[in-house]
Amino acid sequence: MHKKRWIGGGCLLLLFGIGWCAAQAWSSHAGEQALERLTARLDAREGWQASRHDVEQGWWHSSGVLRLETVVVEGSSLRVALPYHVRHGVLSSHLDGEAVVTRAGETLLAADVAPTWQATYRTLSGDMKGRLTWSAFTSRGVLPQAASLEVGAGELMLNGHAGDVRYHLRSAPWRVSLGEASLELGKFDVEGRHRGDAQNFHHSMDLSLASLAWHEGAPFSLNALDFEADLRLDDDTFGYHGEGNVANIAVAGQSVASGRMSLGLERVDADALRALIARIHEKGLGAGSGRDVASVDATSRWARLTPLIVNVLRDSPRLTLETLQVTSEAFGIDSRAFGELTLDGDESASLMATPVTSPAFWRHLQQRLDGHITLVDAPALLALHLGLPPETPRLVFRVDAGQWRVNERALRW
Repeated sequence: MHKKRWIGGGCLLLLFGIGWCAAQAWSSHAGEQALERLTARLDAREGWQASRHDVEQGWWHSSGVLRLETVVVEGSSLRVALPYHVRHGVLSSHLDGEAVVTRAGETLLAADVAPTWQATYRTLSGDMKGRLTWSAFTSRGVLPQAASLEVGAGELMLNGHAGDVRYHLRSAPWRVSLGEASLELGKFDVEGRHRGDAQNFHHSMDLSLASLAWHEGAPFSLNALDFEADLRLDDDTFGYHGEGNVANIAVAGQSVASGRMSLGLERVDADALRALIARIHEKGLGAGSGRDVASVDATSRWARLTPLIVNVLRDSPRLTLETLQVTSEAFGIDSRAFGELTLDGDESASLMATPVTSPAFWRHLQQRLDGHITLVDAPALLALHLGLPPETPRLVFRVDAGQWRVNERALRW
């Protein structure tokens, strides 16, 4: 009896071991397929080439190098090598590695400041969670000319699966210097979510920026800036909604104003927008003339995009200014604006005869503009400049077929 129990227990252990090994092999295979899909998606992105090298695959461990390279017409491409190591488990695989960035054979980041990354791939759900971290560093090889880039320490976290990815980027201040001029980007935090693909998507983003300052002559800065954006591209239309707020605008260290704005864009033809984006990204842009892309000037390339740009307008896009609030104690201003503008897209085929690079195109486009914008508690100097009494409390700007009026008086720009 005891012997039968031992035999039965042994068989169970054997079956369990076989099942465990099979699950481990399947997990290793699933992890390898996920890396192949990731490489293919990166390689399909415009402007990048992606490939894997030195791949060694095993049941328990795998390793290799993921290489990314920018596609450039002129100059040296930027190359990013991502050596990785994978520990395979039955329910998940864990990856880690670092990033080696080079240009023209020169390493841009020293080994002690090279970014490091970790990721976890869930075998059953296909979810992935990743984290990229970097230390503060200074580089002169990333930007053109003699510009210097100082990057603050930070991290980027990703979570989700193909078609639904959340991200969170946090970083200490950055600084770009060119001679005596410099642009400083204060501590920032960006959080968002992207659902869908390149054809149909919904993207939302929240940005918090401590400061944005330009130093040359009289310093100029935006402080405590917050911005939210929501973009949707579905089968029929593209829409955008954004809200921004800046707590303090300063010139030469003196506070001059603060403000907030909320606006939306709708009725943009989705198919036309996709066609336009695809044409812009098309590597063979300009090939129809028998010349290389590098030999075709930007003006000619944009001129050939005219029919596609006009098609984007055929649903009569509408821009809505929900609110614009500007407050300035220094200038005695506390004004608010709201309104909407519509671009008439009916019978727009006539616009295609004139290239977008011609001033005549924009004159014809202006003639299709209709709408109104109301400014409440307008600055007295603005009212005087427009030929109205300085105590005018409300300015109503109206445009009809491109002709502007303010408080029913013709407006000359």
